[in-house]
This record gives sequence, C-alpha cells and structure tokens, in this order.
Amino acid sequence: MKDIIRLGSILLGFGIVSALLLGLTYQVTLEPITQSRALADQQNQQMVAPEAEQFIAVDESILEKIQAKNPGIIDIVQAEKAGQVLGYVVKSNTNGFGGPMEVMVGIDGSGTLTGIRLGNHAETPGLGDNANKPEFYDQFPGKDIVSGIGVNKGEPGNNEIQAITGATVTSRAVVDAVNAVKVVIEEVGQ
Repeated sequence: MKDIIRLGSILLGFGIVSALLLGLTYQVTLEPITQSRALADQQNQQMVAPEAEQFIAVDESILEKIQAKNPGIIDIVQAEKAGQVLGYVVKSNTNGFGGPMEVMVGIDGSGTLTGIRLGNHAETPGLGDNANKPEFYDQFPGKDIVSGIGVNKGEPGNNEIQAITGATVTSRAVVDAVNAVKVVIEEVGQ
C-alpha cells in the first residue's frame, strides 16, 4: 500500500511540475507569437493592397454590422493613399480541407479584387497549401467580387479561377471566403 501512495505522489508531482512548465512556456511565447502574427497581417495587407500607404481600422459599429451579416469576417481596414480611401482589406475565416483557414482579401471601392493571401491554415503540404503560391493567388486580382467568382477545374472563364489540382476543396474554400467579402462592398464601398 505504501508503494502505491509513494508512486501516486511521484506521479502527481511530475504532473504538477509539467503543468507549471507548460503554463510558463505559454506565457513566455504568447507575446512573440502575437507580434509575429501582427507582422504577418501587416505584410499581407501590403501585398493585397500594394498601392496603399496606410491601413486604418474601420469603425467598430460598421465591423459589427458586417459581422452580423457574415460572421466569417474577422477584421476590416481601409487602404488609404494620401488620405484618400483606395479600398479595403478584409480578413475572413473559412473552412478548408484541413480545417479553419484565414484569407486576407484586398478590394477597391467598386468591388474589384486587388489581391488575396492565405493566413493561418492547416492545409495539406503540397496540395491545399499550394493556395499560398503565386500560381494560385495571382489569378484573383482584377476579378469582380460583386458578380461573384467561380471555380473551374479546367480552363477558367471570365470571372473564374482555376482550381488547384488535387485540392478542389481548398480552392472552393478560398473562393467562398473571397465571395463573402461582397458584404463589405454592399455596406461601405462604392
């Protein structure tokens, strides 16, 4: 009986020490991870709205109104140059093959795409992860979001993009996230 209590106490001690170390590691890495994500967002904003000189968060009431219509919208910023609004950069959430994924979408005031980039995602390397390559995301600029964008496995039509071979689910998820941004144009654009 004494052995069981002794072994149980040792196991409990290891469990407590492990939990404390895990909590400490979380606290130590939280700030660098947050800063890294913020920097990645800033870089992606500049990539999807290359003409912009600064990015200003939209009014919280506008964001809430848009999120009520589409809960997948995470954040919206105005892309500005010399004090003039060029368009918007919208960060939205969607579900890809590998789970949740963030898509950053740049649009001008009339609903023409200026660019897209993938943020955090868990898509399959070599397949769905190819959505983060220029061969895929360079198809989006110039497309009209107001009309809606389609996905084609073959040769894409006028307002379509070509799906990634072997990753149609991911391609459709990205396009769904892009099309969801239409609500921003309906509320604040034009």
